[in-house]
Amino acid sequence: MKRYILIGLIAFAAMAVFADSEELQMYTDLYNGADTIAARLVILRQAAEAKLPDSAEFFARALTRLNVEYPDIKTNTERDAADASARLICPILGDAKYTGAGPDLWRLADSMVALPPSQNSSLVRADAITALGRVNAVAFLPQVALLLQNLNDNPPADRNIQIEHERIAYGAIIALENYRDPAGYLPVFFASTGWYSNRIKNQASISLPNIMDDPTEQLLTVLKGPGYGYEVKHLALRTEERSQASNENKAAVAVAALDEGWRASTGDVHLRNELGQMRKLAISMIRRYGTQDAAVYPLLDRSYREGLDMNERLDTTEALAALGTEDAARVLLSALQELHARRTRDNWGPVEERLVRRVIPALGDAKQAIARPLLEVIRNSPLYTGAIQVLARDAVRKISGQ
Repeated sequence: MKRYILIGLIAFAAMAVFADSEELQMYTDLYNGADTIAARLVILRQAAEAKLPDSAEFFARALTRLNVEYPDIKTNTERDAADASARLICPILGDAKYTGAGPDLWRLADSMVALPPSQNSSLVRADAITALGRVNAVAFLPQVALLLQNLNDNPPADRNIQIEHERIAYGAIIALENYRDPAGYLPVFFASTGWYSNRIKNQASISLPNIMDDPTEQLLTVLKGPGYGYEVKHLALRTEERSQASNENKAAVAVAALDEGWRASTGDVHLRNELGQMRKLAISMIRRYGTQDAAVYPLLDRSYREGLDMNERLDTTEALAALGTEDAARVLLSALQELHARRTRDNWGPVEERLVRRVIPALGDAKQAIARPLLEVIRNSPLYTGAIQVLARDAVRKISGQ
């Protein structure tokens, strides 16, 4: 009995496939027999509503024909029908992942530049470009990446053109997200900080982590590149922090950002604040992720001594304590020696009081013996309050392993 049921199911499936094929052939014949683009648009809509399996090739052939017809369109009615046809076909091919349609999708996107503009030109381009990424037409990845970078670099003055370019940029961002190739990362990154409206920039930010998990190499080129402003460099650091990069790579980017944060010297208040905020984020990342890069210590020493504000100086002591190396302890010890000299000269105030209360415990956390002699002096000195003497005593105990 089961054998007959199975044979019946197979026969039914074969009949369904045959029926689907017959219906698809019917739409093909109707499409080929229609004498205007508007008439063919009606057939395309009916075929789309039917949701027939294996219909991607039908729509791909329709796109090929449409590309041939576009240059010879004479009336607005036919142009509107052609644009509507293209906008119907592109997402269908994208949903079907029909890679073979790549050349025609790019031809459609590229031809819009040479054709007379229509109300939907930019939407057609955007849909075609989006579909390129969805069908994974990798041969056209460089063209899509270059297109987005050119849009990033050339903000139009005219508001109407801005809207059109934003539509195309959105399509390119989605396409590059779907490609998931490192070559698309930086164009999307620069779109996230470009001239676009918040909708486009937000989409670029959302797309970035979907392109690649570890963008360290790409973001380091931004951080170290002389042609990029510090707002962009700061964004590169924030983007690395949000990524799935390893702790080691995040720390490497943080050290590079801290170095960049001390390269500029400016009287501009806004830029000084931007640099300070970038350094503070870098210091926070160094504290959390650690680093083996010895170049970090002169940079941290400078942040302690010349930081934007007290928070940068205090954050630096925490980072040095977390690193816990002898080099870190030497930077902290130098800071404590300077503070002790000030206390000895009675050159003391709230700033020094606040700093000494953080530097001493940081030395205890670093647990390096080179700090013990000075901590013992402070522990037993009548120059200091009992609270600071207790901090010094606790630090010595930590260093001694008690």
